[in-house]
Amino acid sequence: MNWKKATLGQLYEIAFNDDGAAPIYKNNALAEIQRRRKRHMSKVNHKIKAVYPR
Repeated sequence: MNWKKATLGQLYEIAFNDDGAAPIYKNNALAEIQRRRKRHMSKVNHKIKAVYPR
């Protein structure tokens, strides 16, 4: 199964509501949900230089 192509609704359905799903599929769906929720690092602009008054 391609977990990256599945929608979040499908992943939640497999992970929490599908009683007939194998445990490995439930774990893979949970791992994909956590991967998608991962916080992205904010970008830092290093080109801006601090200017101090004289």
